[in-house]
Amino acid sequence: MKSLMLTVGLALVCGLQALNNNAEDSPEPTGKWFTIALASNVTSKIEEGGSLQIFVKSLWEHDGLLTGVFFKRQNGKCNQFSLTASPGEDGQLHGLYDGENAFSLESGDSEHLIFVLYNTKDKEVTVWAQLYGRTPDVSDEIKKKFEEISVRVGIRKDQIRDLSKDDRCQELR
Repeated sequence: MKSLMLTVGLALVCGLQALNNNAEDSPEPTGKWFTIALASNVTSKIEEGGSLQIFVKSLWEHDGLLTGVFFKRQNGKCNQFSLTASPGEDGQLHGLYDGENAFSLESGDSEHLIFVLYNTKDKEVTVWAQLYGRTPDVSDEIKKKFEEISVRVGIRKDQIRDLSKDDRCQELR
């Protein structure tokens, strides 16, 4: 099975057209973002201490790659790290984080981005989704769209975590 995952990368010339399979507008990912919600078919991975509970700080495109700065809470402390994704021949973006990952942008505009990711680690595939907002919270309409996309890819409603009220390592922003 193919591996899949995290943070966006596409040639500047192509912009986000290739990435933008299902997104309404051609969103500009560069800039500051907040993690609003996470969803996964393996809930323990997106809960406190889970390997996939990460918080976005910023994204930017450069030379066909998308790089992101993220935070992860470990041992009660927030640690900052960077990830870079590159486009694959399969139309997905690919990056390494807690295994091999392939992902795509499912929805996006100037206020939000929704990614669906497939993480492969030790021959197990975890489906997860991320909702990012330009502000610490987004409208209920965008949250509903995130829920619908998550359910469509096999994640149950009870496997979605709204993090808009949680501490997302804000002290390091």
